[in-house]
Amino acid sequence: MNSLVNSAKITKGVYIFILIVFAFLFSACVRLTWVYWATNTVDGNLFKWNNEFMVTTNDSYFWAEGTRDLILCDKNNADMGEYYQKNCHQENDLSPVNDPLPKLTHFIYDMLPFSLETIMFYMPVFAGSLIVIPFILIGGRFNLLLAGFIASLIAAISTSYYSRTVVGYYDTDIFNLFFPMMIVWSLAIALEARAKPYVLITALEMAVYKWCYPQGYALEFAFCGLVILYAIYIYLTEYKAKSRRYEEINLFNYQLLSILLISMAGIPFGVKIACIIALYLVVFRIKVEKYILYVLAAALLVFLFTDGFGPIISRLNVFIFQRDGTVDYGELQFFSVAQTIVEAQKISFNDIPLRLHGSLLLSLGFNANESILLFLISILGYAWLCIRKPVMLLLLPLLGLGLLSYWGGLRFVMYVIPVVAIGMGYFIFRITELAFTYIKEKKIALIASLVFTCLMSAWSLYPLIKTAWEYKAGSVFAIEEISLIENFGKNASREDYVLTWWDYGYPIRYYADIKTLVDGGKHDGDVNFPVSFALSHDQKSAAQMARLDVEYTEKRTEAIKNNQSIPNNNIAWIMKEYGFADSNDFMLSLKNDIKLPEKTRDIYFYLPYRMLDIYPTIMNFSHLDLMNGKPRPPFFYIARNFEDTGAVLFLDRSRGRNHFYIDKQQGKLITPPPNNSAISLKRFVVTGYDDKGAFYKNIQNMHYDGVYSLIYLRSYNVFLVVDEAMYDSVYFKLFYLEEYDANLFEFVTGNPYAKIYKLKI
Repeated sequence: MNSLVNSAKITKGVYIFILIVFAFLFSACVRLTWVYWATNTVDGNLFKWNNEFMVTTNDSYFWAEGTRDLILCDKNNADMGEYYQKNCHQENDLSPVNDPLPKLTHFIYDMLPFSLETIMFYMPVFAGSLIVIPFILIGGRFNLLLAGFIASLIAAISTSYYSRTVVGYYDTDIFNLFFPMMIVWSLAIALEARAKPYVLITALEMAVYKWCYPQGYALEFAFCGLVILYAIYIYLTEYKAKSRRYEEINLFNYQLLSILLISMAGIPFGVKIACIIALYLVVFRIKVEKYILYVLAAALLVFLFTDGFGPIISRLNVFIFQRDGTVDYGELQFFSVAQTIVEAQKISFNDIPLRLHGSLLLSLGFNANESILLFLISILGYAWLCIRKPVMLLLLPLLGLGLLSYWGGLRFVMYVIPVVAIGMGYFIFRITELAFTYIKEKKIALIASLVFTCLMSAWSLYPLIKTAWEYKAGSVFAIEEISLIENFGKNASREDYVLTWWDYGYPIRYYADIKTLVDGGKHDGDVNFPVSFALSHDQKSAAQMARLDVEYTEKRTEAIKNNQSIPNNNIAWIMKEYGFADSNDFMLSLKNDIKLPEKTRDIYFYLPYRMLDIYPTIMNFSHLDLMNGKPRPPFFYIARNFEDTGAVLFLDRSRGRNHFYIDKQQGKLITPPPNNSAISLKRFVVTGYDDKGAFYKNIQNMHYDGVYSLIYLRSYNVFLVVDEAMYDSVYFKLFYLEEYDANLFEFVTGNPYAKIYKLKI
């Protein structure tokens, strides 16, 4: 590539800029293929609300809520009240108005003539494509432009990263590779050349990265750890010599570590930036060589006393130590949420290369072993690079965090992408170099190099491009649901609560501007328990639990403000104040009238049809004994792949009599081998909606001593088999049967997609 630069008579800087622009446009165009598909292939209106494309992930609505509140705050609407005008949102609503992404989006909104929805939808296209910059900068710095350019193309559209930065994926994930790679670039230059300005650049990058994406703190910690290991290595290997070079390197390492420790300290962002700049000026502009160890010790103390290790321990608890079973909260044991999140589940080693190189390798004729081969070639290239450029060992934290996906789940796979991308780029680069070395005829060497580069690049990129084309994310909610929620929000108070599962918390807060108990960030086992209980138990118990949880959630906010000592979860707090030592006794008491806290706001139940598939998971959080963590799940079975032969209803026709089926003549459920039990059905229920959208149901009683009920949801073409506990649960009674206790609930609005009820107590 250097010869091409010289022949074109352009500077290296201009050439790097051209490569960055090309790679950036390539990445952006691949991401925009979704828009082409949605606009020209299907009915694009399915993904639009108010003629704007909707974001494509639940978490996007969290950041959208914060940006919306900042924009509303600008308008200074007097009707919002004094607190809202001052704080841009209602108290205790969890709106992220102080987070970087909403602030950045708000700034862009003020600068550009576009709607908020347009900015949110297209921001991932541009922010996600920034990843190409550090790869090409690294290539330019170490005379590896070809390697850096190819790596930038691979990394930009690698499946795991692409799926989290595709158009509409408005989330902080747009920062989760860009900043680490910028840190690698600047830190590599700082260490290799002992370049003082790059120390400041690295520290500022780390501070901004932690501010924008706190989850990336583990990488910063690992980068700092590598610098410490490097400093120890220098100290041990050159201690005896004590040459001037040894003293200079040691001094630089101490200066670097001091500033990096401050960049990771748990202090306010503005204060941190000021401290970094001040410390940089002190250690590099003022002669403090004699006191550098004291400076380093002071920086270490600041790091330790501002909970420097806290974020690491917290992340390990969530993704490693609390993955299975229950989590202890004092004397109570709640269900662990980590085991219910798909991205946090353990994966096989084969899944890692497939998520990096595109699962369509299989459809292109490759098998899993060949995809692993491609992965291993990339790792070989990276090892080769480290031998020639040891400073690239700085990528090891990314590799280590990525391989953690084997235990921590798919969310970590993306961190392997930089290693794989730059490894493949360097492998191609080195083979072309060897071609020029061993092939004497330069024209043949050039042709061979070009052919090899094109073939290897195509092998790496084509599956990724095709995977991106086939990746068709949908909107979070159907437009019928959004219409329902938005209209409901116009008539509800901002201080009211909606009780629903955490998957729907963020979108409801965005479209209805109303509070929720759980959401995509607040869903630990202790906060999920009362919500799960209210959705999956009888109406009396559910209603009282809902009122208790909402009022104690508000009381908790006040207690924290006043530094009041209270139990660490609402259930334990309620049990303490109501005089219960055993959670089972407390749950039983909810079936009867108890003295409830004073009502301070209304509560609404949002019950969507889409909750059906995750309902078994929802039940896990409350159908357990909190005293010992043992599960007590009710019976619940969903059948979509059924076959009705007249006399027999096979609930899973793919397995026929080897699975559950209904003997229609006897009215019994036959369980699969080896038991083959015949269990009587209590009733058969058919529900649905007529042509005018009116709800209807028909109940046929069968065996008075029956154990299960068979429910046919005609409009959804789904059979359900449930026991009495499920049949009497709030979700079934209010959504599927519309049999609600008028003393407890009031129907507000609904359609076949979702229904909203108001709690009357």
